[in-house]
Amino acid sequence: MPTHLHKWTAILGAALALSLPAAYAQGGEPMPTAPKHQGIKQKFRLHDQNGDAMLSKEEFDAWHETMFDALAADGDGFTLEDFLAMRMGPGPKGAMNPERQKQMQEKAAQRKTARFEAMDADGDAKVTRTEFMDFESKVFEDADVNDDGQLTEAELIEHHRAM
Repeated sequence: MPTHLHKWTAILGAALALSLPAAYAQGGEPMPTAPKHQGIKQKFRLHDQNGDAMLSKEEFDAWHETMFDALAADGDGFTLEDFLAMRMGPGPKGAMNPERQKQMQEKAAQRKTARFEAMDADGDAKVTRTEFMDFESKVFEDADVNDDGQLTEAELIEHHRAM
């Protein structure tokens, strides 16, 4: 296939993929669920229910209730193994050097392990809904640098960079 046809095929494929959510919305059908590998900006926008470019504590809590439900399918809590298995960001790009990709994955596992240990308040190797939501409430408070009770996208991104 000639190169220009490859480009047009890619463009048309991308256009189709981008148009699917709009087609669902216009037809009154429920929107497809968002992939778990979205970045923080996309997650922020997805959970900003009133579209004011800020996350209230209620919106933030609803987001994290959904996260807990995904992590703890039985509703009883999740283990470090469950937490490490859940993909929370886009992760290393596929075309990267395999050795660099491995290093990045190891660092991500170290960060997630430290985060799990901080969430597991009683040290029983299982994070309950209460422990998770208490931890995320602290995240909200720490990220809300201007103490207005809401998070901007910039506040949340800056907090995640500092973690």
